[in-house]
Parts: sequence; structure tokens; C-alpha cells
Amino acid sequence: MDFNELKNKAAKISDETFGRANPVKAPILKLVEEIGELLECLDKNEDPQVEFADCFLLLVDAYRKYYGDDVDMQTLIDVSSEKLDIVAKRKWGTPDKNGVYKHIKDV
Repeated sequence: MDFNELKNKAAKISDETFGRANPVKAPILKLVEEIGELLECLDKNEDPQVEFADCFLLLVDAYRKYYGDDVDMQTLIDVSSEKLDIVAKRKWGTPDKNGVYKHIKDV
């Protein structure tokens, strides 16, 4: 299955289960909840693969709802690649107690 086929399968299940009018924010708010479950899974040293999939599918569904059913997922891949180029050029501070880095904003 390719990325667009996965998006279409997720769209069909999402629309049939939660309704076509389900707003774009709904999967994003559910994503916040699922990230909590992913973090809990990691804290317990449990296999997080299904939780990663939950988060990924919710993000794909929100993207599709925002840009429309015909959005080509290659666009998201391309934008992600461009974002990585931006990230690579940034200057980064030191990590906080959780290992999270923040980029140093230009003044």
C-alpha cells in the first residue's frame, strides 16, 4: 500500500465512523490524547508501534480534512523534506531536562 492508498483507506474509515462533517480539529485533539498514550507506553517500556500508528493516522486524517480528499500525500513528503532542510540550517541550544532542544531564534 502506498501513502495515498493509506490516506484513502483512513479517510473512508474516518468518514464512515465519525461522519463527513467531523471538523479538522477533531483528529488533532484526538492526536493530543494519543500522544499521551504513546508517552505512557514509552514510560512503561512497552512496544509503542501501535501508538505511533495511531498518531500517524490521526495526523494523516487531519491533513486530508484540511486540504481535501484529493490532496496528494507526496505534497506532505515534499514539504517535510523542505522543513528538514530548514531544521538542518538552524542553530540549536542545549537540551532541557527531558532532552528537548529548541532552536535559537534570529534576533
